[in-house]
Amino acid sequence: MAKSIQAQAAAQIKAKMKAAGFKASVSSFSASMCNGVRIYCDEADYQNKEKISDICMPYQYGHFNGMEDIYEYSSMIPDLPQVKFVQISYHG
Repeated sequence: MAKSIQAQAAAQIKAKMKAAGFKASVSSFSASMCNGVRIYCDEADYQNKEKISDICMPYQYGHFNGMEDIYEYSSMIPDLPQVKFVQISYHG
């Protein structure tokens, strides 16, 4: 059975984070009309949040526009497994 898009995205993010020297827990999820990846980083990596964001955020294909109450597909990248939401958290 083929991996889901969100599982593919999570695997690629985990590999890129490891290659960049960051230890992170990465998991994927899906729900009705939604999928995503959650990344849990060590609190000490917060100082590198821009680099971590640069690694992870290309996997999110859009963003929520709260002014118009719609999700906008603004970051589509061909040949990259993308998801609706990428969430990065820092824990101690």
